[in-house]
Amino acid sequence: MKIQIITLILLATGINAFAYPYFGKAKNYPNIGLMLPPLSQSKPNPLPMPEAHTYLATEIGVLEREDRFVPFELWFHEQCEGCWQDSRGNTLTLGRIKQQLPDFAEEHVTRERFHIESADSDYQIDGKKEKLIHEWASSFCNDSLSEPQALNINSITLSEVFSYTCATSNTLVYTFHPRRIGNARNFDWFCVIMQASEIEDFQTFQLQFENDYISEIAQPAGTSKDEGIKSTEIDTTRKGKIDFDQPNNPVRITTRKSIENYEEWWSAETDGYIILSDVNTELGKSLIEKLQNDMPLLQKAYRTLLPPMTEISDISLIRIFQFKNEYNQYVGDGMEWSGGMWMPKRRELVLTQESNTEEIMKTIRHESFHQYISYAYCMITPAPWMNEGHACFFEAARVDSKNKVIFEEDDKRVRLLLDNLDMATSLIPLLLDMTYDEFYGGTSDDRSLCYALAWGLAYYLQKGAPMERNTPFKSILTDSAAALAASRNYKDATSLTFSEIDMNVFQSNFKEFWLKRRSSAMQFDPLNP
Repeated sequence: MKIQIITLILLATGINAFAYPYFGKAKNYPNIGLMLPPLSQSKPNPLPMPEAHTYLATEIGVLEREDRFVPFELWFHEQCEGCWQDSRGNTLTLGRIKQQLPDFAEEHVTRERFHIESADSDYQIDGKKEKLIHEWASSFCNDSLSEPQALNINSITLSEVFSYTCATSNTLVYTFHPRRIGNARNFDWFCVIMQASEIEDFQTFQLQFENDYISEIAQPAGTSKDEGIKSTEIDTTRKGKIDFDQPNNPVRITTRKSIENYEEWWSAETDGYIILSDVNTELGKSLIEKLQNDMPLLQKAYRTLLPPMTEISDISLIRIFQFKNEYNQYVGDGMEWSGGMWMPKRRELVLTQESNTEEIMKTIRHESFHQYISYAYCMITPAPWMNEGHACFFEAARVDSKNKVIFEEDDKRVRLLLDNLDMATSLIPLLLDMTYDEFYGGTSDDRSLCYALAWGLAYYLQKGAPMERNTPFKSILTDSAAALAASRNYKDATSLTFSEIDMNVFQSNFKEFWLKRRSSAMQFDPLNP
């Protein structure tokens, strides 16, 4: 009724009511500790992971990788409680004021260094020091703010409220401090940013937000303070909660927190992986079970067939969107054509839901190999023939009822390869020399043949070459990894790897394998040669 009355008033004054954000009845957010009005017709807009910058060093002949981050991104993730966007493009962001943004002389810092520095008492916010609150708000907005104006709003729930004028138009910024009740602990300060996609009158926008949001903030009743809007942690095992490695790994902690105030989202964890998703169909249940069971087995297979250059302990993040338009928004312009991709800078594998569990598992097996090899090779990009070839090799794999990883032929690619075997064999030197732009370029038919040939090479090197006698081909993959570690350039690594290989013999053996030795290769298990 309140929304309807405001809408009628706005329409009577000739203002487009539907361009303004509006809010529903306040709901309890247990992780925040407050009842907040939700932005109507909105969906969570989860933060992407902080962008990682790779630093490499060689210690005692062993290559070591260190991830570093822009301090602001690490800080913003820790301070942000949630972000929501409605169907008209209006966005609400809520932050909890914990500590100031630490100062660093370096552009990038490790997570460990950031946490040590930010724990310093100099950066902790004292709620009585209003200057620090205002400086924090400016940092959180990443914009310049005017001098704050104290407001007398919702004094039953809030002891202090400040409003700011932001340099960016159509943006409201408020900080507020919930009133302490009785002997309960003192609340943190909070900051809310409301960005409107389009407004006609700023004062009306401001008044409406103060009436419909700030004035409606409340504290939950003691009996229901733990119930309300929050994400779900899912486990499908019948033996109770699954035990997984590194439960306090920073990636696990950051990703759990990033969705904790979104009831549409759930998390599931297993060895080596954390999965985030808003898939809420029956597909989600079978998908979780499949992921929790299969991913540790696949990762073990990755490590066996393509050992890491150095010991790795990364936790791999998989994020699955239910709707394609939200996936498109998350991955950004130019990638709308994709249904799944490994985003190395963000260190996350992002997918959109497919029609059935097996289809999405094929995509995950493909993309999670890219994820693994990035970590295993210290974020040094391997050649496309090896990288895409093995992604396709694992895409066609399956985990049987005995939890054994089986490597099968890819029916579509094997037909394409055999139908064009002479031409494909002649193209091997060209494929080995390709850049990623060249591999992905050309027509759709060109790309299909590149993928088929790369898969055929990976299949041959994993299931054909190991059974051959008196050929050096069985060491090509290990030689390629060593050359990549030394050169840190995939073209140089490929050239060095094949410098001692007789290409005519290699092409002849490859062709002969596909013509005569496929049946024996089907019985060969590269995990237990």
